[in-house]
Amino acid sequence: MIACYAKNERPADAIELFKDMLASDADLVPNSITIVSVLNACAGVNALGHGKLLHAYILRRGFDSLVSVLNALMAMYMRCGCLEVGRHIFNWIGRRRDVVSWNSLISGYGMHGFGREALQVFEEMIQVGLSPSIITFISVLGACSHAGLVDEGKKLFESMMDYSVKPRAEHYACMVDLLGRAGQLDEAVELIQSMHIEPSPQVWGALLGACRIHGHVEYGEMACSRLFDLEPRNAGNYVLLADIYSRAKLQDQVAVLKELLEEHGLEKVPGCSWMEVNKKIHSFTSVDNKNPPVEQLQALIGEFVAQMKNEGYVPDTEIVMYDIEEEEKERILLGHSEKLAVAFGLINTRSGEVIRITKNLRLCEDCHSVTKFISKFTEREIVVKDVNRFHHFRDGICSCGDYW
Repeated sequence: MIACYAKNERPADAIELFKDMLASDADLVPNSITIVSVLNACAGVNALGHGKLLHAYILRRGFDSLVSVLNALMAMYMRCGCLEVGRHIFNWIGRRRDVVSWNSLISGYGMHGFGREALQVFEEMIQVGLSPSIITFISVLGACSHAGLVDEGKKLFESMMDYSVKPRAEHYACMVDLLGRAGQLDEAVELIQSMHIEPSPQVWGALLGACRIHGHVEYGEMACSRLFDLEPRNAGNYVLLADIYSRAKLQDQVAVLKELLEEHGLEKVPGCSWMEVNKKIHSFTSVDNKNPPVEQLQALIGEFVAQMKNEGYVPDTEIVMYDIEEEEKERILLGHSEKLAVAFGLINTRSGEVIRITKNLRLCEDCHSVTKFISKFTEREIVVKDVNRFHHFRDGICSCGDYW
């Protein structure tokens, strides 16, 4: 049950069930599989506090003799934003490292935007005589994508057959994402058309995401025409295309997509953010004006936004696809889950403490701008893990370099 919760996007339930397990019977002792599953759950909601307690439990119970547990512990720290601790555990594993150990380190560097470091680890892995796996190439290509290392990614992709790894749909998706993020959309489409296998939803989704970043209507429509057939119940594809149309001022097409969503009974996945405070997981979703605590959080964010406007900030209301007044659009922006989580963190954590947040969707441009300002104004470090990567906000600057 713990593993099922962890694998099906209910990590907080997995952590609570683990607590129940420990409290239920003195003779019921977790095994290594239990520990790995709970570590994965901690990583899923950035529950660093719970992860540290589990680290102590691992040492106390002697689970640190198992490489599988140490690999999961390393991945937990990296997925909670503690890259240096993850690297320390990797070094601690020493000669017992397996392919999973190396993959976890490469993936960790990639998630944090350290593409060149990920490439260096890949080279070290080759030098010690380990053959890269399918997962290795997914991790290192993803790292190149987040860091904009296009030429390096191309060389890696071309070298896969040298290691007897035949490219799968996941690798093509990484390459389309790499090219697309860099604005090389024509080349991304050419790659898709040259694929020796049928393009998967991941591949078309990568192209659609790139079209959303660069506002390319034609390729966005092409990607969605395939995605509507492959994933007819995925409302996110409709929303992304509507966003592309909205930014291109094609409001008639936006209206058509909204009608299609209603006709098929599809609903957009609501934005949700999580953070851990005092070993308790707190979650935040869209605006609920009848909730006084949420009103307090919105008011705090509103104060920051007012100060930002004095410095030239303009709210990115184009991402709000409702036909309403600008003032109402700005109010909706104040209710984005990551903004509420930031405000909650400022109120409920100590001065100087890092605020760590997990988001289930891509971090929007407006939240990105506001969080940069808040990190500078409050002199706080804010770490946000969205569906794609980590964002470390310090002194008004994000580690992604505004490339995400």
